[in-house]
Amino acid sequence: MKEFLYKFAFEEILCMFEGKKVLIFDLGGVLIDLHIDRSFSAFIEMGAAPSLLTERNCLINEYMMRFDRGDISTAEMFSYIASQLSPQVCEGLGPLLNGRIQDAWNAMLGDYAPYKFHWINELRERGYRVVMLSNTNDGHWEKIERDFEATMGKPLSAFFDAFYLSYRMRLRKPEPGIFAELLASEGVKPCDCLFFDDSAENCDAARAMGIDSVLMERNAPWSNDLLNE
Repeated sequence: MKEFLYKFAFEEILCMFEGKKVLIFDLGGVLIDLHIDRSFSAFIEMGAAPSLLTERNCLINEYMMRFDRGDISTAEMFSYIASQLSPQVCEGLGPLLNGRIQDAWNAMLGDYAPYKFHWINELRERGYRVVMLSNTNDGHWEKIERDFEATMGKPLSAFFDAFYLSYRMRLRKPEPGIFAELLASEGVKPCDCLFFDDSAENCDAARAMGIDSVLMERNAPWSNDLLNE
């Protein structure tokens, strides 16, 4: 099985668990697969210009960040996406337009690996408090909760002690404020926490706050060695 992509030697990771009280997990790319390119491809198939709907496009990046921060609503985000489609496509879809956009937007959400969440429970049984810190939006979160319960037979809330979601907090990783608010809410010091994320920028931001961090490989399986302490 493929190992974690670590910034540290594996022995150092095991040492990092010592003395920790709160384990902080990212969602997309770590706990569930994330494929942003699928959404962009779906929008292009609907008639959006490839040059406008790419991850590097400044405008759509800005809208995505504002959506994740809760600064704009789902309706406003989807309205922007609709503006990138031809009037003929929008008119042709009529009342089906928003549904098609929503399906394309949610296409980036990939599969769940049940064993990851069973391991989350094992970590909790070992005495760790496990929380989620995710850049997400209400458009995604509703589907995530619905699909997760259909897959696992339990709500996502059954596996975590708390959720820290960007669109609810009006903050977004890697902003220092989102880590500060989590620490304040948990009532812990940075040295009490260990953070898992698939973004080097987010890990660097957490480390700057004093939180030990592990850089994960996006969508990679987890190593059995994680729990073999």
